[in-house]
Amino acid sequence: MGSKNNLEKLRSAILDSGGREEKVEVNQRHLIDKILARYSAEYVLYRELMQNADDASSSKVEIHFHTAQPQETGTKLPNLSAPCDKITFKNNGIAFRPEDWQRLKRIAEGNPDEQKIGAFGVGFYSLFSVCENPFVFSGAECMAFYFKGDQLFARRAPVPENERGDWTVFLMDMREPMEMPNLDHFAKFLTTSMGFTANLREISVFFNQTKVFSINKRTEEPRPMVVDARKVQTTSPKKMFTIGGADMRKIQLTAEKYTPPSLFAPWTNLLSSRSVKTNADGLPMESGSMFLRVVSADLGVQVPFDLVREMERSTKKKPPRQTRFQLVYTNKDELDASEHSLDLFKDLVPFPQQGRVFIGFPTHQTTGCCCHMAARFIPTVERESIDFADRYLSVWNRELLAVGGLLARIVYNDDMDQVHILYQELLGDEALVDKTQPLSEAKQMLDQRAAHTLLSFSFQPSTPSPIVSSVQEERFVHASKLPLRIMTSHGVQPATITRTMPDESYTLTSPSLSEMLNTFVKSIPTLSTAIEKQCKDTVRKLTQAGILVPLGMDDVLKELDTRSLNTQEMIAAMKWFIECAKGNPLIPKSTLQGLDASRNKFMAAAVVTCSDDRLLQLSNARTWQNPKLIALDMPVPNSTLPFVVSKAFLAPDLAMYFGMSELSIVTWTEHIAAHEDRLQLSPEFSEKVLSTVSRGFNHLSSQAQQQVVAQLKPKTCIPTRFGMKLPTDTYFSSVNLFDDLPTAQFQQPRHVSDAFLTALGVRKHVDLQLIFDRLLSDGSWSHVDLIKYLTGIQNTLADLEIRRLQQTAIFTKEGEAAKTKKGKRPTGQLDEQGHAIMETVTKQVYVRYKAGDLYIPSDTLRQLGLPLLDWHHNAASTASTTGRWRTTSEEAKFMAKLGLQSHPPLAQLLQIAAPDTTADAAMRRRALTYLIDNADHYRASYMAQIDAIATAFLPCRDGKTYAAPKDCFSHRDAEILGFQVLHDDLVPVKDRLGVKDHPSPDRLLAAFRSHIRNDQKAMKPVLEYMASQMGRLQSTHWAQLNNLAFVPVKRASNANVDLVCPTECYFESSSSGDSNLHKELFLYVDFGAQANGFLRNCGVKNEPTTPELAAMLVKDPQRFWELCGGGERYLTILRQMASQADQLKKDRALFRQLSSTPCLVAIKRTTSDNDKQTEDNTNANNKHDDAANHAKSDDPDDFIQYRLARAADIYINDDSVSQQIFAPLSAPMEPLLEEFYTSLGSDKLSSQIKETYTYKGEQDATARSRAIMGLILERTPIILYQMRQDFSQRQKEPLCSAKYVERHLKVIQVQNLCINRVFKPTGEKDIQPTTACVDRAKFAIYVTSAGEIDFYDIAMALCYLLFARIKFNDTVVAERYLTVSLNNLRRKGVPVDRILNIKKHVDQPAPSPAPAPPTMTTQSSASSGTHSPATPPPLPTQQPLPPAQMDQLAKKVQGVFGDCDRGYIRQLLAQQPDNHAERVIERLLHEDYPKIQQQQPETMDKKVDDTMPMPPGGLFDRFLQWGRPKTPNSSTNTPSGTPPPPEALNDAPNTPPKQPSLPKPTTITPNYESNIQQNLKRAIHSCKPFTGQHMFTRPTINTVTEASTYCDTTPGNNLRHVGQIKQIECYAQKDVDPETMVVQHRQGLLAFATLVTTLAQVFELKLNTIHLYYDLEGATIAFNRSGSLFLNLRYFLALHHNDPKKRVDALVYWYMTICHELAHNFVALHNAEHEFYFSSFAEVYMTRLLPHLSPQDQQQLVDTTSP
Repeated sequence: MGSKNNLEKLRSAILDSGGREEKVEVNQRHLIDKILARYSAEYVLYRELMQNADDASSSKVEIHFHTAQPQETGTKLPNLSAPCDKITFKNNGIAFRPEDWQRLKRIAEGNPDEQKIGAFGVGFYSLFSVCENPFVFSGAECMAFYFKGDQLFARRAPVPENERGDWTVFLMDMREPMEMPNLDHFAKFLTTSMGFTANLREISVFFNQTKVFSINKRTEEPRPMVVDARKVQTTSPKKMFTIGGADMRKIQLTAEKYTPPSLFAPWTNLLSSRSVKTNADGLPMESGSMFLRVVSADLGVQVPFDLVREMERSTKKKPPRQTRFQLVYTNKDELDASEHSLDLFKDLVPFPQQGRVFIGFPTHQTTGCCCHMAARFIPTVERESIDFADRYLSVWNRELLAVGGLLARIVYNDDMDQVHILYQELLGDEALVDKTQPLSEAKQMLDQRAAHTLLSFSFQPSTPSPIVSSVQEERFVHASKLPLRIMTSHGVQPATITRTMPDESYTLTSPSLSEMLNTFVKSIPTLSTAIEKQCKDTVRKLTQAGILVPLGMDDVLKELDTRSLNTQEMIAAMKWFIECAKGNPLIPKSTLQGLDASRNKFMAAAVVTCSDDRLLQLSNARTWQNPKLIALDMPVPNSTLPFVVSKAFLAPDLAMYFGMSELSIVTWTEHIAAHEDRLQLSPEFSEKVLSTVSRGFNHLSSQAQQQVVAQLKPKTCIPTRFGMKLPTDTYFSSVNLFDDLPTAQFQQPRHVSDAFLTALGVRKHVDLQLIFDRLLSDGSWSHVDLIKYLTGIQNTLADLEIRRLQQTAIFTKEGEAAKTKKGKRPTGQLDEQGHAIMETVTKQVYVRYKAGDLYIPSDTLRQLGLPLLDWHHNAASTASTTGRWRTTSEEAKFMAKLGLQSHPPLAQLLQIAAPDTTADAAMRRRALTYLIDNADHYRASYMAQIDAIATAFLPCRDGKTYAAPKDCFSHRDAEILGFQVLHDDLVPVKDRLGVKDHPSPDRLLAAFRSHIRNDQKAMKPVLEYMASQMGRLQSTHWAQLNNLAFVPVKRASNANVDLVCPTECYFESSSSGDSNLHKELFLYVDFGAQANGFLRNCGVKNEPTTPELAAMLVKDPQRFWELCGGGERYLTILRQMASQADQLKKDRALFRQLSSTPCLVAIKRTTSDNDKQTEDNTNANNKHDDAANHAKSDDPDDFIQYRLARAADIYINDDSVSQQIFAPLSAPMEPLLEEFYTSLGSDKLSSQIKETYTYKGEQDATARSRAIMGLILERTPIILYQMRQDFSQRQKEPLCSAKYVERHLKVIQVQNLCINRVFKPTGEKDIQPTTACVDRAKFAIYVTSAGEIDFYDIAMALCYLLFARIKFNDTVVAERYLTVSLNNLRRKGVPVDRILNIKKHVDQPAPSPAPAPPTMTTQSSASSGTHSPATPPPLPTQQPLPPAQMDQLAKKVQGVFGDCDRGYIRQLLAQQPDNHAERVIERLLHEDYPKIQQQQPETMDKKVDDTMPMPPGGLFDRFLQWGRPKTPNSSTNTPSGTPPPPEALNDAPNTPPKQPSLPKPTTITPNYESNIQQNLKRAIHSCKPFTGQHMFTRPTINTVTEASTYCDTTPGNNLRHVGQIKQIECYAQKDVDPETMVVQHRQGLLAFATLVTTLAQVFELKLNTIHLYYDLEGATIAFNRSGSLFLNLRYFLALHHNDPKKRVDALVYWYMTICHELAHNFVALHNAEHEFYFSSFAEVYMTRLLPHLSPQDQQQLVDTTSP
């Protein structure tokens, strides 16, 4: 203890009093190497750089691998094994800030931003793993790192302006050349890394200049998820994190990877599902897509103070107050829709493997479930695993993991909710579910999806740390306050009421316990099959935890108590009980242990429904039935178990487990004898009973036999010919000597044994005396007996005897009565004399016939009335002759041999069937039936004469008409056209009768013509029948129908029904809203879907075309309006016409009618007088509210009226304020209709409003103007940002960027500021005081110095500068952002800090800004708004130009802009890095510039004099008359001032040109010529190249009053780029083959290009501003498209190419053409103003043309132009 105190004293003394202080040295190279040693993970370099890029809000990353000798692009496939000596990593994120540069060169100083991943400050130094001297370039600065010895140094420097870019670049020269990482593994790493990136959307990998891999990420809008604190815990166990909300966002990743070809590539591609295609560079690329969803939870963080302190010590940053936890999950549908078989996506979609923990990017730590998770975990230094070693960081990480388990439970609940909703929609609620039936497709789909969900959240031990899975699994199970929901047989149910089935994976029992239970357990939810098979481990865990319970005896008893069972269910229940009794180990122990107590309950609860709906309780069943003894259809005692049940069991099992016995013969016989009266009444039942007893009689004991005989002998149970008899009164069936003996008659005699009948007392013999008495008593004989006798001896008969039998009348005819004949016979007694006593007897004598005269005695022939052989009865027949006639018997064969007939002849049969010869209808039917039944016998002869059969014997549908086979048809619809149709009963046998389905096409069309009616209802079935026959009609038939007037149409104008051709009507559609309207205008029909199909083939169309609708509309617009019943339906028609305007324009006459007819809907808004008076009396200070109300345009007192007007009388409402003030007729505010109205001649309202502003006294920068200026500059980024976010469709509307506004906007304070508006068509005026106005040309806002500033006016002025078109509420929105404080905007959710931060660090280029004037300050003036230019904005200075060069360049610029301040020109020249003069000219063309002070001050009046001077007279006037009309008084008109600067022209102006007004006379000043030349040069410099590859402009025609020249028609070109010649781009019409054009006209093209090059030198035009094109026809020689000149090669070829002598003509011709088109840079129309500039060009540049002509050519030119 003393030693310790001494040491502490010594330490204090040294620290307090001195000792030598020495600096601790660090070997930086070794330190970095040791740090990198802990960064042993693969691709750590790229992981760190991508993490930094994502933190910097980068959306794109490019990784370039460079080799020492890069191969040429397109020469061959890239060699990825070539060593790389350089790597470039680029991102487009926020440029480095000063603090970022400082932190970059400091080791172990992490990013202090708690929202960023970086914590240890060593990520950047991973670059030193591959290089020695990394170089970083970002924004305007760069930094290079290099070693001096073991110490690391950095050098930072600014980047030249011309080298700056939007990318942050890391350049790494490899320490030694090495191969590019394996592309497959590297691509997989990059793909996986895109899972949780916050900002990254695209990663590309390049090998030299070839892109070998790219991946793009697209996201949908998030869907909120339910986080209900009543259902789930929303906090972590220690309350450190609280889930405030969660959402789910769907993501699609699309990847493309270079796949080097190999020898086995074709076979590999064939056997796999990979999609390998060749891209534009000829590289084989493998591509695919993956769909997944990212679930994000917003976490509120509340960390104890002591833990915050310790975490800050470890991580150098405080924990965030808010953070997010993200989870990547792929459900079943997304997994199936994705190409997850691709190797690229295997790590991103881990299913069925474990996911990984992402700390910015993937780590080695798995999550335990099939989901990736990303959160603000605190990792170890190498960032490959979560830190559980540090006691404080471990608390943070464990709490965050608990949130992961909670979020997983929320996602699981959400997905199960979706499954539940789908289940209810598709299947509904089912109380009883038959689990033995195959699952429906919908249920299978839902089961698979639920199984996938449960399997995805089944936790397995995570690696390398199992803490991750254990913490999350515990929270997943216990975080919810409601039971876990799981998919069951009854849909999604709580696990607490769900039962599991026995696991029989390793048993071979059949049927299985599960099958038994599923058969009869239908009301208790059990796990679905998919869950049982796919989620066994999860089910096992839930069962062990007691959440899931196996199905046992209590559940079975509950099921049995609810209902009775059918037989199959009873079988399953009994089998399950037997398994329980056998002690099956798969049955729950609780069931087995209580089986003895449960047996009686089971027997009492199990009730089966028998076949006769009788209920049998299992406990009441005593016997089972043996079908081998007792037939199943025989009645049995009620205590007998139904055989369908008992047959499923072994007899020992029924006896052992249920106490039953087999039903015996004795018991059954007792039951029959006692309870079945049918035994003595029904021969059939009696025979079954006797047969049953007979089968088992011999197997009975003697005692049992006696019991059976005793039961049956007293019963009349033997069936005989004379009824039921006692056994003792009955003879055996073999005793057939006499007819009147009661012999036993059994249907199946062999089934009743003789021994059994003998035991019952049945007699076998007849007494001999009876036989003798019967035979001797009657001498009549029977031919039947005779035939039977002869049949038995037929083999002994000779042919002669057979013929004698054939010719002898032996047989009687059936149904013929016998004749009575009396005779005498001895009585057998003697009289007194000894003579025999005779008695008189009566005998029956029959007429006899030959066998050939009779037919076999069949029922069929009997019904036909044919003479039949009597085979049943005559007086002489005996008991042996009463059998039925059998055609296969020996007797029948013998009779056929004697000539007995079996079929009548066909002719005779048809006569019997025909009504003309047979009156008996029943007889006719029988004859026809006989013909049908014996069709095979008559087929040959019947079909041979089918067309010749004229006998009408076939009945038709009406039952009254008969027809021959050729005159009727089987299809019932044939009668629609008047044909006879076979009776319905005979249609199935139509083929046997030779009847066809339908008439032939020719007969069909002839009948159709005869059935044309003007009754629509009557024609519908006719048309439907014709529709059914369309397939049989030929082209000739269709041609006849197309021109046949057979369609009945009811006209709307009257009630008449006319017949029209198919091409003259249309189909009526019930779904069309305009059907009633069209009915009034067109002929409509609707005969149903089937008939309409026939009419469509005949030529009927679905609906009128748009041109037809337009033609009807222009005929009578008012009637059309009335039929529409209001404006909306009328507008619907106009929208339809507008959408097909191009089609309407093809009919020029119709389009002109649309333009000139008052047929367009116009909106007229009327305001009440009270409102007007109120508005007039409103104080200027309250104008803000009025303007806002105007902007909203929703005043309920306004009267809005629809009117029909001409296009010229309607205005496009692009100025809402003026529209509210003057209320002209305006077009509906729909882009489609506005474009259509414009094409018809409507003007924009703004073009008819003349606005001027008046003010007094400009002032220098004041406090008010500076404050407004600062406010605008501060809020403009927010306004632009929110406009783009709120209205994505307006992305292209902003005219300039916030940066542009900051550089060029001027705010000037003035006095008495008013706005004057004049509506030109009516001359109406409106003057309003305003607090602000705008001058777009000068990019300035004027504000008043008096009173309070109305920020609505400021907002309106700003919107005019920012947007091409101002919507109604734009000004109100802008005013809100100008007036609300930044804090209030933040509270309202506006990302103010991010927007302003972006503005600060990103130099966003302006999207095609308006003319960009330099910033100017205003000088004060005594009277009106006079502006004085100030110095231009400061720009970075360049190297000074030599004075001589500066003078030369300044002179060149002044030649174009002579009125520009010289000092300003020199200053601009000094600022340019290169191309000084061209850059300055280009800039001055598009901005206001300080002008040399003029005598006349410039005013704010926006009015521009429409008058322009005509060209002055001179010697060159005649030359100028080429190609244009003469202009009167041109010599007296001179310009009065400097013409306006060149303006870009629209491609196809839609507004008709106005008549040019004559200029005011004025005197030519000395500067006149100079000004003209300067303007011409400006026009030339404003020419620009055309950047498109294709061009399509709609043809439009402008009316020109002066003359029709070669470009009065604005050309409608449909051109495409075909190549370049002499640096001049060439185009051709799309109908022209480019190769053919070049081959045919190559020389002409070269000559034309040479000529144009000469003319370009004359005008100092750049060659890329001139374009050549070739078309096939048209009057266009040349045209000017927004400053790009196009010259027609076809005209050159036709006029000048083939004749070398015409070189001068060609040069002059195209010189004048270019002059003409250059003049269009000033004005689009062919008016006096255009003529002035055209003449000026021709005259000024003629002196530059002459040097290109020889003296002879010049003389020729003078001669041609001399009078």
